Amino acid sequence: MKATVLHDENGRILAISKIEDLKKSGSKLVKAGMIARSGQRSVEINLSKELNSRPLRELHNEYRVDPGTSKLVRKTEPYQ
Repeated sequence: MKATVLHDENGRILAISKIEDLKKSGSKLVKAGMIARSGQRSVEINLSKELNSRPLRELHNEYRVDPGTSKLVRKTEPYQ
């Protein structure tokens, strides 16, 4: 499964959401997403089975985006 991750220039996750089929979920929207502000980036990331099964809040708290590879990596410090 894919996720959209909004992050700052240091890779700190600001927002994260899974990409779902809107029609299957019963929504009348055609497209939904996040818009990055100045100094922010939005990337689509393929989640592994392990990461996909975890709540998004855990990913937000425990991971960051590596700006060089656009992949999720575990935080080394809890306050990052």
